Amino acid sequence: MPERTRAPHRPAPAAPRGRSVSTTLPGGLWWVSPVGALALVVPTTLWYAASLDDDTYRLLWRTPKVLTDQTALLTAAAALALAVGAVVVRVAARRRPVRPWPGLAPDQLARLERGAGVVFWLTAIGYAAFAVAAAARGLSLQALVQAFVAQDNYSSQFREQLAPVPGVTTLTQCGLAYAVMAGVLLVHRWDARTARRLGVVVLLALVRSFVNTERLALLELAVPLVVVLAVAVRRSGPPAVRRAVVLAPVLLVPLVVAVFGAFEYSRSWQFFSERTSQGFWGFVVARIAGYYATAYNNGAIRLDEGGYPGRLPYESFQGAWDAPGVSSLGLYEQWSAPVPPSAQDLLERFGNPEFNNPGGLTVPLLDLGVVGGLVYLAVAGVLLGLAYQAFVEGRLVGLLLYPIAATGVFEIPRYVYWSQGRVLPAVLCVVAVTAYVTLSRTVPPPRSRARRRAVPVHRAPLALAQARAAERGRA
Repeated sequence: MPERTRAPHRPAPAAPRGRSVSTTLPGGLWWVSPVGALALVVPTTLWYAASLDDDTYRLLWRTPKVLTDQTALLTAAAALALAVGAVVVRVAARRRPVRPWPGLAPDQLARLERGAGVVFWLTAIGYAAFAVAAAARGLSLQALVQAFVAQDNYSSQFREQLAPVPGVTTLTQCGLAYAVMAGVLLVHRWDARTARRLGVVVLLALVRSFVNTERLALLELAVPLVVVLAVAVRRSGPPAVRRAVVLAPVLLVPLVVAVFGAFEYSRSWQFFSERTSQGFWGFVVARIAGYYATAYNNGAIRLDEGGYPGRLPYESFQGAWDAPGVSSLGLYEQWSAPVPPSAQDLLERFGNPEFNNPGGLTVPLLDLGVVGGLVYLAVAGVLLGLAYQAFVEGRLVGLLLYPIAATGVFEIPRYVYWSQGRVLPAVLCVVAVTAYVTLSRTVPPPRSRARRRAVPVHRAPLALAQARAAERGRA
């Protein structure tokens, strides 16, 4: 089948005299934006966590309720600071001419495709290293198949064999960047090779999420792809579909619960089915609600018991502390005050270690204090707003960066996703590919020898005299 070709990119035509070009704020999608995503996940989950009593916490999740009304209001203020930072950017954004989205030029697409190919092979190398390391540690294919067939992985039996190899298996996280790049490329035009490679990356992440009980490995691919596809449909899909995608969360929330249940079936249901009177779907709903409720509750526990003099901020900048070369030096342990016994094993003493999400909105408050934490979140909101604005305007850095950041917005009730070391390889890939695509366009072509100006024959003597006079003047 012949390959489809795109029309050459041309700049938008200038408006005729006396008429203005139609301009507007580039439209996005409410539930994809930072403010919309926060509005979708924070108010409902925080209200739910605060409204339950202590008996319910102990019955459903085997932990006392520590979250008070005061801590809930402080958590809401943290979410508001994040939202305000993003709103400021949107309000200050300039109106721009209406144009197709994403709107990358053919030369940009070609370079993006080449850069994405490199990122794909980096991802493949990372997964190959994972497989070799796991085999060397005794993981067999037979054990994997048996776990898949039995659908029983509650004990995380493969964690030791699948322990990461610093600096090598980290390359698997390049798959996150590849998923975004592939999504942008496929929105522009269908390409079978790009689609196959994306399928391979998603399949590898699916296997990893099961055998390593690492559901986030699949989630952080799915969310960016949904973000790119949803905005593409909203901007250029059929009218009926464009209207329907505005209400997509009505369908996506049950879908998320169903996918969560599929993972919990092998992750925990096989264990708890003999220890609870709940049905499977009742167990799933209670489980997913528990992840959010206990995250807020754990945040309250850590605010009450986790601070101590001399403690340096950690989780708000975890990617820097855990970076290859930095973590091996143990700089945090050397520079921060030692953890006192009263702050060790807080969840074992005051909560339930099975539900160990720290609570993303309270992490900066613990690390930096209330004022410092609110400033941190406001700055994060500004950065999110800038990335989202670049995304909806079709600028390459925003197209590749914001879908990754969107995962962190949806997950902020549970933890600070952006600061984790697992995000750094993907961000570096985005920066490198963006620089390659952008700088390649700005490098001027080799200068050709200037053509001599043609002089009519009848004016040749006069021109020769003028040239000689100019030479005498310079002398």
